[in-house]
Amino acid sequence: MQMPRKVPISPFAPLLLAVIALVTPAKAEQRLGGNYQCVRLEFEGQSAPCQSPPLVLNQDGSYDIWGEHGTYEVVQGRWLVLSHSKRRGLGHFVKPHEIVFEYRVGKRRCRVTFRRIFEAPPGFWWG
Repeated sequence: MQMPRKVPISPFAPLLLAVIALVTPAKAEQRLGGNYQCVRLEFEGQSAPCQSPPLVLNQDGSYDIWGEHGTYEVVQGRWLVLSHSKRRGLGHFVKPHEIVFEYRVGKRRCRVTFRRIFEAPPGFWWG
């Protein structure tokens, strides 16, 4: 039976891991930055026209929607926490660029789905 060889670990490995840990969360939040359009509103299981303004997630960690201004945070890579949202609660990611808020209005259940709007850079034509 042959014993596996020991692989020497570079003295810079802990430093490299620390740099990766610090850079990764910032990049994840930068990818979230953008406008999210309301694409679906369900109220007690019935669909209704969605007239919500867009959810704007800025790259600096701030957000704007429904007259609210605050900061946002992603928790456990799955939940979107809006600092000033009292009624709507947590949003959750169902797809990489789709956020769903579920909350109650009185005894009725409401579900609002937002999808990221991708815009072409200035001077770029999609056609």
